[in-house]
Amino acid sequence: MKMPSSRTGRASRRRNVLIPSGSFAVAGVLLVIGLLILILRFAAPGALTALAKPFWQLGNMSTNGMHSFASLFGNSAQLTRERDTLAQENLALAERARTLEARSADLERLVGTRTASANRVLAGVLARPPVTAYDSLILDAGSVAGVHVGDVAYAAGGVPLGAVDSVLASSAHVALYSSGGQKTEGWVGDTRIPITLTGKGGGTFDATLPRESGVAVNAVVYIPGPGALPIGTVVRIDSNPSSPRDTIHIAPYVNIFSLTWVEVAAP
Repeated sequence: MKMPSSRTGRASRRRNVLIPSGSFAVAGVLLVIGLLILILRFAAPGALTALAKPFWQLGNMSTNGMHSFASLFGNSAQLTRERDTLAQENLALAERARTLEARSADLERLVGTRTASANRVLAGVLARPPVTAYDSLILDAGSVAGVHVGDVAYAAGGVPLGAVDSVLASSAHVALYSSGGQKTEGWVGDTRIPITLTGKGGGTFDATLPRESGVAVNAVVYIPGPGALPIGTVVRIDSNPSSPRDTIHIAPYVNIFSLTWVEVAAP
């Protein structure tokens, strides 16, 4: 009789191990909660809504908080883009101001004020050497502004540069006196010794004169304008024992490679 009792006890203990007692308690609680929800749903639906409302509000608050958090980052990115755009616009305005300041300074060096001299046309230089062919300038003023073929272009200080050889309605072409091979009559030195200047390109000239003329380096060279207009200085003198004449090399007063404005007037 004792042996069957022992086997029964062992089987009971095995069932208890496989199905813990706590599982029955949890299942019972869930069953009770489910029954209460069903009773409330059919007997008092408003009560169920009232009980769930705080949880729904909590969920909405969490969702709104997430949206606000995401919106904060979105606004920050937008502000960063706007800041970068404003910085670029500010840089562009600063560059524009510097450009206008430089243009104003060029004009004041040329004519002393911001208006052209009487009977002269103020023209901007669109192209200059080495962009243009040979020694020439392209101006942004033409026949509409009163520029004519044969007019003379002057740099700052009234230094003559060359003559207008073609004109369109809104532009003009100036052949510089220093164009290769071009001949221009002039003078050199304090005693105004007559010479014929030959353009060598790059704003420079050559000329020949008798060896006994006494012309020295740094002598001023002039061409006709109203009166005698200085155009450059003697920078070198070459002598040949077999020739009675010396060759003088003349550098211009004006750097033709950096011209920005000129005045144009009848000779």
